[in-house]
Amino acid sequence: MKTFAFAGIAAGLAFSAPAQAMEHKTVIEHPVGPIAADYTGATRVEMQQIGTAGAGGRPSSLRCRWSVSLSVERHAQVGASLQAKRSMTRDDVIKGSSPGWCSARLRGIDSVVEARRDELRSAMMAMVAQDRDVILVEADNAHAKQRAG
Repeated sequence: MKTFAFAGIAAGLAFSAPAQAMEHKTVIEHPVGPIAADYTGATRVEMQQIGTAGAGGRPSSLRCRWSVSLSVERHAQVGASLQAKRSMTRDDVIKGSSPGWCSARLRGIDSVVEARRDELRSAMMAMVAQDRDVILVEADNAHAKQRAG
């Protein structure tokens, strides 16, 4: 069975899922003062049309492959002196496929994404946990520059 990707269709079908925004706020204790960190997560669904429509009387091999990526923006602040931003992305947090045309599967994929909201939230919280060490290093470096300069 031959598989073909319709790049024009796939590129046109990438969209941001209309899901509710994910947010998280935390305060990290640091010797220079508490660091307030705000995180905002957004999902992006990408689809790829594969296969071919079958000729009359022949079966179709059309499938829609899709994946959900998660982007997280972080804004951190220590008092008025340190403000730090960071963007993080994790691809393929959720992925799947379904038979037929991608354009006919939009609502079904949205439903799957909404049903697996807890999985997306868990992925975001894992990214937040990994970011903790980065924030602490940024705060240490900023504090060292202030003392030196």
